Amino acid sequence: MKKVFTVLLFLSVSLTSFAQVDAYSEDVKKCVKSNGTMSYYNDVMDKMYQMLKVQFTDENVPDAIWAEIKEGKPAAMDELAQMIVSAYKGLFTHQDVKNMNALYASKAGKNMFKNDALTEGDKVVLNDFYKTETGQKIVGSQDEMNGAMSKIAELWSSQTYRGVIAQLSEKGYNL
Repeated sequence: MKKVFTVLLFLSVSLTSFAQVDAYSEDVKKCVKSNGTMSYYNDVMDKMYQMLKVQFTDENVPDAIWAEIKEGKPAAMDELAQMIVSAYKGLFTHQDVKNMNALYASKAGKNMFKNDALTEGDKVVLNDFYKTETGQKIVGSQDEMNGAMSKIAELWSSQTYRGVIAQLSEKGYNL
């Protein structure tokens, strides 16, 4: 009976931990979508595809092949998001991420990413946010986060580029 209880306790603790990690990941993904990070890298992927089309011009790769190659974009974007989650884990608690999401969902948070859209009221809200513990963490970790994002971007873009080159090579198209 003790063994059954121990196994059930272990399973419930494991499932609870997994759910918390999954919720954290989903909240970070929401955060990086709201703050424009994922949109930026979506554009990076589009530019990579354009660059590759130019590089492979002499190979006459059919549009159908390019369309097939681009089907890998959602998986690559999800991989990037997971890498970003790992960077956030080292710097921010789940509550911090929730606080960021609350800010980004607010009028001031939405306006902060638009040129010349901030009102005086928005500036007060943002100033107050950056005085909070979460805001101070963001400010205090900018250099570390920029370094982590730089490494993530380099690794991810390199892996993604090599993956597309490998796919094209498998189909008989080479530089």
